[in-house]
Amino acid sequence: MFKAIIYTLFIISVAYNTFPLALGLNRDHRNPHLTNILLAAVFGLLQGVMYHIGSMLGDTFMHVFVIRYKWVVFGIMGAVSIRMMMEAFRIRRGERLFSFDNYVKFLLMAIAAGINTLIIGMTAGHFSPFERLMPIGLVVAGFLWSIAGISMNISRTNILLSSVLQLFSAGIIFFTALLYLFTNLWH
Repeated sequence: MFKAIIYTLFIISVAYNTFPLALGLNRDHRNPHLTNILLAAVFGLLQGVMYHIGSMLGDTFMHVFVIRYKWVVFGIMGAVSIRMMMEAFRIRRGERLFSFDNYVKFLLMAIAAGINTLIIGMTAGHFSPFERLMPIGLVVAGFLWSIAGISMNISRTNILLSSVLQLFSAGIIFFTALLYLFTNLWH
């Protein structure tokens, strides 16, 4: 039960990167609801795709680290969590909210939101919560975070909330990395 809770929180935290971008997506609330749902679906889908690409990339070289794989997985997840912590301060200052005036910029930012997911995906050979369901979980979590972000108004309070949630997500990823490194819960 504890393991399932940690896995679920981990997936929700990894997919969180879509929220700050989605918060800026519909800042003037001119997009029709169907368009917002489609854009959120693209955000979510790219989370799953980026994880899958990361897992294929990891399969090409992670076998080299078979002796120290726990430290490598910890290092990768630790680096992602530190990167997310640094981004939280950028969000707080309003630097990570974007306005999308065309779909090319939106697609590039959606891919950028999946970079952490791609990096985490490289560890899939050694750490993959819920096995093959991980990409599906990321699609669902990314979609839900995006819908939540699109639905909110941009205000100072919501920007601060986004920053705090980013820090919390980074903490969950780092906590999971520590558990993975120092316990045998995952075998």
